[in-house]
Amino acid sequence: MTQEIEKRVKKLYLAEKSIVSANNEIYRAKNVVYFYSEAGKAYAITENDLKFEIVQSFNSIETEFEGYFLRVHRSFLVAVNRITGIFERYPESEDENPSLKDSGGVLDECELELSGSKNRVPVTTTYAKGLKKHFGMTSLHHLVPEYPDDKRLRLYGLINFGWRELYNLDPKNLTAVEVFKKKWDVKQFNKNRMLSYFRQFGVNEIDKRRVIKNIIYQMFEWIKKGIEKPSDGNIRSLWYRIKAVLAYHSNILEPGDVDIFYNTLQEMIESEGFFRYKDFGFMDMNEPYRGIGGKFPEIILASEKLGHYIFIKKMAMEKGVSFICLKGEPAVISLEYFSDDLLKACGDKEKTIFCISDIDPAGYSIENNLVSGLQKHGHKVKSVLKLVDTSVFTSEEIAFVKYPVVSFDVKGSETKPIEPATMGQVTKGRDWFNLIKDDRLISEKEKGDGWKTTTIWGIESDAADREIIKQRFLSGFETPKKQKKLSR
Repeated sequence: MTQEIEKRVKKLYLAEKSIVSANNEIYRAKNVVYFYSEAGKAYAITENDLKFEIVQSFNSIETEFEGYFLRVHRSFLVAVNRITGIFERYPESEDENPSLKDSGGVLDECELELSGSKNRVPVTTTYAKGLKKHFGMTSLHHLVPEYPDDKRLRLYGLINFGWRELYNLDPKNLTAVEVFKKKWDVKQFNKNRMLSYFRQFGVNEIDKRRVIKNIIYQMFEWIKKGIEKPSDGNIRSLWYRIKAVLAYHSNILEPGDVDIFYNTLQEMIESEGFFRYKDFGFMDMNEPYRGIGGKFPEIILASEKLGHYIFIKKMAMEKGVSFICLKGEPAVISLEYFSDDLLKACGDKEKTIFCISDIDPAGYSIENNLVSGLQKHGHKVKSVLKLVDTSVFTSEEIAFVKYPVVSFDVKGSETKPIEPATMGQVTKGRDWFNLIKDDRLISEKEKGDGWKTTTIWGIESDAADREIIKQRFLSGFETPKKQKKLSR
């Protein structure tokens, strides 16, 4: 038997050898992607980033599995057959040690991409020599650099197909555009090509959610480039546009997958911030219920209720301020359009918000999300003035108009929600009441055996006298108006 064949046989044997966990569970070496140590303990990471603590030391694993697991860092061992890519580490700071450079003048540190894990493993200069020896390389200077934005796309499962060609593509050259799309349009990939890019770990199936992620991102890039038409304003229309092409080329979607599309689009916009609803041309259904002031656009009159539309619009128009009816929690797409209109009208001037919201946890949340939404889009909020709070009601009026927000039983440190309330609602109710601190909105009743029932109450903004609201707005309006005159 030749030496090369002996090595291969040994590797096959090592792959089946056991790794023992701290709980005396047995795992096969072939299922381990890498090992790492932390706080004096060693762990094995298996496919899909599942981990378990091991009893063996790194030194014993290196010796026992020589040639199968490679030490690449003081705290990391990797399965060499799982290395699928080697990338230059993008420095997170400018404080690089010049002594860590190889003969090519480039840092010898790098990162390994491993099959079976979404994480990358670092390689330090001390152990880079072993990596280079294993792959027969003399230098790491040729490695692919990865910038933070690229890394973010990769970690989210996005592939920027044909980005070089897209960069140089002339949108007016329709023939070139057609050739480019035929080559790179994810919607037109057949099943085999889908599998080559979007295969699920461990099974021969397509990861539909990742496919939809990449289609949405690609459409955004192509709309921005001018080679794809924006939506007709309706999100569902975009879904059918995607589904129709996929059905013809790969037919991987089912009727229920529309939820994957909606959830993924929402996640990419609202959680990940890759783009905005507005970038796709989606229309804002709340557009009729907002406006930008002609004199003082930086002053905003807002209400959570659509029923206040005529009331606040009239006040806003009289004073030349901006206004918006939120219809509950502020819609992200509404804030996109409203924020852009504000920026055009008054730039980065600090905003003053007069808010009409219910006196309850939901009203508090709506008000906070309006402020944070504006801030997210680059606005500085100077102050928020509540036009409806408990001070506009007498105690007799509160007793008449209040309604229960949440009720719960208390005994010492023990708390039990009263159905249909949940513990989360109890916590939110308590947190909100601690901000309000008005004893008229809480009541307690003895229940026996040391228990007492506590109820937190709220008041709808509709219960407030609109004339009082108007006077409070006019009174508060004078201060920012005067400040604007003085700044001219």
